[in-house]
Amino acid sequence: MKLDPVLLDILVCPDCKGSLTVDYDHDELICNRCGLIYPVRDDIPVMLIDEARRPAPAAVPPAAEEPEAAEPDPAAELGTNAGATPGATGVGDPAPPEPTSPPA
Repeated sequence: MKLDPVLLDILVCPDCKGSLTVDYDHDELICNRCGLIYPVRDDIPVMLIDEARRPAPAAVPPAAEEPEAAEPDPAAELGTNAGATPGATGVGDPAPPEPTSPPA
């Protein structure tokens, strides 16, 4: 594949305007920003979005199995005092009110 270096300097991805890298092994131009891959046919870059292809997704190793989740705690869903004895505040009995002196 022969591409004019001046042409390569001005060509950008028509989709995102990103710079391009030449893949001489596959006769393609690859966008460095969005990843679209444009074919080069008979030394002519085909810069049509409809002719471009997306790269194949990278192989992702299978996720390790996660341990089964324990039953949810209803108290955690409703607040820290949920499931407590009715009337209990969780912080002990409230202090009695301070005595007030009669107005002078």
